[in-house]
Amino acid sequence: MYITLDGADYYAYTGTHTPDAGLETVVFMHGASMDHTVWAHQSRYFAYHGFNVLALDLPGHKFSDGKLLDRIEDMAVWLNRVINTLESRNIHLVGHSMGALITLEAAANFCKSSHVLKSLSLVGFCFPMSVAPVLMNAARDDPGTAYAMMTEWSHASRIGGEPVPGFWSAGMQMSMMENSPSGSIYSNLQACHNYSAGKEALDRIDCPILFVSGERDKMAPAKLAVREAGRNEKSDIVLIPGGGHNIMSEAPDGVLDCLKNFIPERTG
Repeated sequence: MYITLDGADYYAYTGTHTPDAGLETVVFMHGASMDHTVWAHQSRYFAYHGFNVLALDLPGHKFSDGKLLDRIEDMAVWLNRVINTLESRNIHLVGHSMGALITLEAAANFCKSSHVLKSLSLVGFCFPMSVAPVLMNAARDDPGTAYAMMTEWSHASRIGGEPVPGFWSAGMQMSMMENSPSGSIYSNLQACHNYSAGKEALDRIDCPILFVSGERDKMAPAKLAVREAGRNEKSDIVLIPGGGHNIMSEAPDGVLDCLKNFIPERTG
């Protein structure tokens, strides 16, 4: 379905279902130069098990109109504006990597007068989300090289270990990034690198928080998620054994099990 704001249409995968105002809604947010399809396995499950689902494409990404946004804060404002169009009152936010920063910032500034934030799940999260100069320079000057670097670093293993025969997570990520909008990788990585409000945002959130990290994540080291979870009494953390940064593809059932065990406990 499409959600229209200021004359621009923004895409949300809903599992082919029309949102029901009586159901709780799980909102999924993708990472840098990605799109809604990174959540295909997890979003489909919730769509067919009693929830509304919105797996969104950021402005200028995949099927969404609008220009690229270059600040996490601006993406979070956009996300909260999308949520404010929903009739469903109870909301669960789920974000991966850059999407985790976006949902974090959105949760910290959530409009509680019209909706209730029931939970926040941060997958592949770290703060600060610093970007190495070699990657940032490649993103600016040679995006293809940046895509290759990110694809390699996002996976714990480049060979074998796929959850489904014939499935190639690394190849799918590379193809997705190659088809992302021109300039998105540099804009997105700059947004991650420049975001500085993570600790303050975490301190302002009063809903339960779940951190999910791959224990072999090179892009967003799990030890940083463990640190943040440890200083927040509202938080749980799960480490996916052997998982890298792209754990929704590397360990789709593992990530889904984490979300299933966390989100349904907070319905009603």
